[in-house]
Amino acid sequence: MKTIIALHGNPGHPDDWTLLKEAVQPLGYTLHAVKADSEEWLNLLTQDSSKKILLGHSWGGYRILKTLPAYEKYVEQVILVTPYLKPEREISPIAGALLKLPVLGDALIKSNFAKSKDTFLKDLFHPWSLADHPYLQKITDRFDWNLWQKTAFNKIKMQDNPWTAKDVVKIPITVVYGSDDKITDESIQNQIVTQYPSHKIVKASKAGHSLLWSHIQDILKVLQEKPGMSHPSEKIGYYPGADERNNVISYMEKHLREFPDRVALSWVSRETLAKWDGNPHTPLKHDQITYKHFAARINSFARGLLDIGIKKGDRVIIFLPMSLDMYTAMFAVQRIGAIAVFLDSWARSHHLGASAECVGPKAMISFNMAFELVNQVPEFQSMPIRIMYGPGDKCTHRFEELLKKDPSPIAAVESEFTALITFTTGSTGKPKGANRTHRFLSAQHHALSHVIPYTEVDKDMPAFPIFSLNNLASGVTTVLPALDLAAPSERDSAILACQILNENINCTTLSPSMLVGLARYCKEKNIILKGLRRVVTGGAPISKDDVKAFYDIAPQTELWILYGSTEAEPMAHIEGRDMLKESKITDPEIIEEGVNVGHISEDIDFKFIRIKDGPVDLKDSSWQKIEVPNGEIGEFICTGDHVCRDYYNNPDAFKTTKILDEKNRVWHRTGDLAYIDSDKNLWIVGRVNNAIERAGKYYFPVRSEVLLKRFDFTYRCAFLGVPDSSLGQATYAVVELKQEINSQSFDFEAAKKEIRRVFEKNKIPVDQIKFVKKIPMDPRHHSKVEYKVLRDQLNDPEVIIG
Repeated sequence: MKTIIALHGNPGHPDDWTLLKEAVQPLGYTLHAVKADSEEWLNLLTQDSSKKILLGHSWGGYRILKTLPAYEKYVEQVILVTPYLKPEREISPIAGALLKLPVLGDALIKSNFAKSKDTFLKDLFHPWSLADHPYLQKITDRFDWNLWQKTAFNKIKMQDNPWTAKDVVKIPITVVYGSDDKITDESIQNQIVTQYPSHKIVKASKAGHSLLWSHIQDILKVLQEKPGMSHPSEKIGYYPGADERNNVISYMEKHLREFPDRVALSWVSRETLAKWDGNPHTPLKHDQITYKHFAARINSFARGLLDIGIKKGDRVIIFLPMSLDMYTAMFAVQRIGAIAVFLDSWARSHHLGASAECVGPKAMISFNMAFELVNQVPEFQSMPIRIMYGPGDKCTHRFEELLKKDPSPIAAVESEFTALITFTTGSTGKPKGANRTHRFLSAQHHALSHVIPYTEVDKDMPAFPIFSLNNLASGVTTVLPALDLAAPSERDSAILACQILNENINCTTLSPSMLVGLARYCKEKNIILKGLRRVVTGGAPISKDDVKAFYDIAPQTELWILYGSTEAEPMAHIEGRDMLKESKITDPEIIEEGVNVGHISEDIDFKFIRIKDGPVDLKDSSWQKIEVPNGEIGEFICTGDHVCRDYYNNPDAFKTTKILDEKNRVWHRTGDLAYIDSDKNLWIVGRVNNAIERAGKYYFPVRSEVLLKRFDFTYRCAFLGVPDSSLGQATYAVVELKQEINSQSFDFEAAKKEIRRVFEKNKIPVDQIKFVKKIPMDPRHHSKVEYKVLRDQLNDPEVIIG
């Protein structure tokens, strides 16, 4: 038979366990009820080498946890029933001293007992009363002032010897709370419970602090479960109901248990970067933080947020550069069940206004310049909390003041509860807030792990702030790029090369523009990046020429091109060498129709539908009517766990970008025109809103832009449609010259003649060719042309140079 040692609460008595003792005996358990404030239970625990179950009610749980580190080898598991581990209403030192006086102390306790007894028992038995269970009368009968006196002195001892993080052990601990407990504040007690690496929280409905007597079956159910048993899915974000294990901060808790001393983040300070000489072989000093200290920092900031009134469901805008404190703020917000609203550092004023209008923020964490900007944005006028990062006075709180030492609880959340809202660039209209739920983020992490798995020795440098979330979920050491992503500079490629060379970085994620710039820089400086194991790029199309150029400076690396978007990442992937394999086209001046982005992710289902401007409603149609024949060009749509189901507070965006099918599955319309070839490779040919319908036939930018990039005078280029009275749309080829080319002496007519020759060879009509001062690019990746802006600029003669 298994042995249970049971410790009562404070006030309490060994007889409190009578009902449970009778109930467990037929199940093969022997329950020993002991005086919790004596050492009797330790003698029972150590009388032989067999492992016992420790069961504590209320304050009895405190006694167990404080003693456990020295005796854990004798313990199989711990079950805490409505635990009281941390004083919620402390006895002051003055009151404690008075209680210890022989005559006055007794008088004070008797007086307090007479006043408090009835209220205490009412709260203890809530939501039941004496009439609901005969055993409650026995509790009442043995409750006298002597027990009340013992309670006071036990509480003083508890205050003098509080629980600390040094008391944490790895033994499975299950906590049973009553849903209507009036004695124990679950959020306060969970500050301790959640520190244990193998903890599980169970709720008993319609139960209070007295569930020890009123809900015996709930305790029996816990006893009969395998210690440490979790939900069969064993995936963070996939548990039923509100559960701490749905909260994505659980990934950080997992790393804290498994490798607390591994470096989590490494970065370069602004001061260090300012003194750097620009030589990639001169190391940049990096600061770093371990998972243990990072988790503690997140926990502390989360406590600070709770203390100023931020609670579960509140939206908190985080507008900070990619840094330790940006991630501290984001994870702390998620830890308490609030919603992090992430704005990239490049965000413009209309992004700020659109985000505030969408989410109705309770708070914003940012720097002085940002608060000066939002003071001019009407949507921010009602935001009550402003947390200043760095110098400035336009705030209600300061970032560093919120780093409290007290721990904070992990909020239990439903799997589809929003964890993070990120905004699209808004290049084709108003920015939309992607609703990233806890389950979505977990699913995205698993999908990315299938494509780009990490090892424990990897050091990764991700150029995208949100991509770091996958790194940190994987437990990999992450080096932050020492770049200002909001303002790309000529030094960026040198900085990246320096960090890769000197920090032993073997993995990195770069935007296509960064990848191209790094390859060009390393080629010029005769640098070979020998240490790179894997490079990932995505966010915009990349050509075979760019892939070849990167292999020249990192021949040993795997170069993975991911196809994805804000709403679904990844959707497809291809390794660079597969992209370069021989095609059926032998003429080097002939370009395939589109860019090969590889095999579609195993985690999504997909379809191709006809080009349609406006919503698609399957109530009015069917898949058969809107799908294109296999192998033909259509809009690529997909569905899956890591495909964002909707946009926050934006039903209109759902109508235009999502399709709800008969199985209640949400399909995302990518807006990308594509086809799948006989080898199951996905080819992207352009965007739906950038497709050019000329004289009744469609033409797409991607293929044309690859052709334009091949000319040795091209820095950036675009191929777009411009309204035309006879053709519907005329095709325009637009080129931005390389910086080293002198536009005063450049032969524009010869260049145009050569462009027309190559385009005619590829059977692509080009009606106008324009050379411009600068082609506008998206602010996020600096890799996508902003076609609408460019189309408007072409009417300005100041923009045209040839």
